[in-house]
Amino acid sequence: MPSQCQSNTPQPIPGHVHDYSQVVDEELVILTDNSTNTEEHKAKCKEAKRQKAEEEQLEAEREKRAEEEAQRRRAMEEEEAQKKRVAEEEAERQRQRAQARRDEAMQR
Repeated sequence: MPSQCQSNTPQPIPGHVHDYSQVVDEELVILTDNSTNTEEHKAKCKEAKRQKAEEEQLEAEREKRAEEEAQRRRAMEEEEAQKKRVAEEEAERQRQRAQARRDEAMQR
């Protein structure tokens, strides 16, 4: 059974010199497609690298912001803890003064 698709590409004749002037434009496109595909591939690779670099930069910026936020949180927590210690120390001093006044009053 004959093939339904037949190539219209000139077939070489044994012992005959190839005359490429017979090749139609569509077939020339096929010959040049490889170079076009290579350029497209290079462009796609370049774009993929650019996107990856951009994503890495954005991730680095997110990590930096997260670290800065964590540092601010730690600083606030430390400041609150310091204020609490100061308040506790002041309360203890006041308690001791009040106890000293009571002790002094009892001795009179």
